[in-house]
Amino acid sequence: MTKLRLIISALLLSATLSQNIVAANYCTGIRGNGELAPAHWSALSRITENKGLPAAAAGGSSASITIFFLDALSRNTNLSSNEVEKNKELGLLFKSMVPHILYLYTEDAKSPTIMRLAGNITGLGDGGFIHKLKSAVKIAKDLPEFFDILGDYGPLLNTEVAKGLRRNFSFHKAQLAESLEVFGSFDAKSDKSIFYRQGLVDFKFLGIIFGRVADFYAGYGADKVNTKMKKFLNTCSDVSFNKEWSEIVKAKPICKDLLHASLDAYYQAPTVERRIRNHGKSGPRFRTRTVTLERKFPERMIFEKVGSGLKAFPTTSLVVGDAAIRYKNLLQRYEENEAKDVESFSLDFNSELKYGYWGKSEDLFEIKSNIDQLFPNDAKSSKFQPIEGGVWFEVLGTSPAEPGLSNLQRIADGNILSPSIVKKKRYFKKFLGIFPTLRAIGWFDEEDNSEGVVPFREDIYSAGGWSDLHPTLVLKASGCEEIMYITRQGGESVFGQQIFIRLTGYDDKISFWKEIAEKNRIGQTNMTPVEESSPWNKLYNLANPESSFNTSLSVATSVYCTNWDKFYVLKGEIDQTLTDAYHAPVFLKDENKRSEYNFGKDHIGKSVDNFPGCIIK
Repeated sequence: MTKLRLIISALLLSATLSQNIVAANYCTGIRGNGELAPAHWSALSRITENKGLPAAAAGGSSASITIFFLDALSRNTNLSSNEVEKNKELGLLFKSMVPHILYLYTEDAKSPTIMRLAGNITGLGDGGFIHKLKSAVKIAKDLPEFFDILGDYGPLLNTEVAKGLRRNFSFHKAQLAESLEVFGSFDAKSDKSIFYRQGLVDFKFLGIIFGRVADFYAGYGADKVNTKMKKFLNTCSDVSFNKEWSEIVKAKPICKDLLHASLDAYYQAPTVERRIRNHGKSGPRFRTRTVTLERKFPERMIFEKVGSGLKAFPTTSLVVGDAAIRYKNLLQRYEENEAKDVESFSLDFNSELKYGYWGKSEDLFEIKSNIDQLFPNDAKSSKFQPIEGGVWFEVLGTSPAEPGLSNLQRIADGNILSPSIVKKKRYFKKFLGIFPTLRAIGWFDEEDNSEGVVPFREDIYSAGGWSDLHPTLVLKASGCEEIMYITRQGGESVFGQQIFIRLTGYDDKISFWKEIAEKNRIGQTNMTPVEESSPWNKLYNLANPESSFNTSLSVATSVYCTNWDKFYVLKGEIDQTLTDAYHAPVFLKDENKRSEYNFGKDHIGKSVDNFPGCIIK
């Protein structure tokens, strides 16, 4: 009898482990959320520690950064070979991402100052680049003084802005003042220059910064870094299970020290001892001096092909055809006229707007072959456009660069860009290759594409990744059966809807477009015939049961429903944001599968109107 019990126990354990392994064969669509990206990381820490990494992921805007980190973790060969232990380690690494970014702001951090931009963009750090930029705009009388004030943060300024300041200092400084005023507000209603004004941040350099973070999680650091990371994981992964970071540190304070030791090893500039001649009259002839060498990062993840690790489909909106030509001409006129009397930019929804997705060519071909058959009447699916041969450098340089943070962006061509040339790029030109100047070097050459630091994809612009914030349909078309949608309560992004309405020229046809937030949790009804037939209604209206929003929701098999819009991380509400995301409810299409979820069961008191935008119909 005892032997029989042991056999049964072993079989039950095997079944449990098998269920965990099978559970990892899910896909996830992630809603972009601007500076609230840390909420993704908290949600994914809960999901991965229980279910493992997804087999595929899709999303745009800030979700493209999160998918980039997912891809990095999928490549880490230093994690446990035991599936259950590996899942705990993955969850812990996601929990470490916010303290990782906060580490960059500590006084004893070994990281370079410019790494702090990762905190500015994700709402985790104040001061830094934005603070210096405000000072430069307020004080500087000319370009030398401007960059003198920026100091170490200078290379983070959009190079197109730096070039503009040199051409017309007063105009571009005024444009910077406008950008600072609206930074992070995502105002599509009254910002007249939203499609034209250059952004503050060089998103391509920002991509390189996030790439350095991703290299750490991919295990691309030196052996000493990975040794310290393993010690952190071995010591803390068990205690971390089903706990937030603050609870982990309270239970085992050494975990914070071990994480910081890993980060110190990764970011610290190398040093060597050099023997130099002592020119003094007394003492030994030689003495030893410690010399700090140039810090070098792996810079591998940012140039990895999208889809070569994790099956990934980051996305952005594409301006194509005649609209791309018009935009180029209007942008030039905008600067020449100093933002005066320039017509609003809009395009034709049917012929000049596409929704682009990066990925491995064969995966994109499969989606293209399936999506029209699976969703023949869906407006969003009809916009699908594959972007082949892409690397993460072009994704992070475009998808998070949305109107308000940036104007429309050229898309780097990952098929032919040279990582070595990108790595060697300097911010300013040097006269005779020696003497520094204030002539900023841009990424692209509009006059001769082949002469730029980075070649761009011809006849196309990116307008940012706001376009598909419910990316479940591409996952379904790629072959995914189990799809978890990570989102938040409410209708479509108010900002995304208003950008779309302006971009498609419907701002004079949809009467309520400026007040769309008022009914966003229920959607719009009682519309005019023009409003009913508009692309906006077909795509984003929560009250339209056949909208792409609702079609996408119906395809999900589970919805991880946070309430991240309730919080404002730029005002310090990061802890509340992370807690909400970690303890969010999960809604299932098939309640019989509830036993597969050891989390997401607490719904009580978390919504006053039954979780709109999360309930699978």
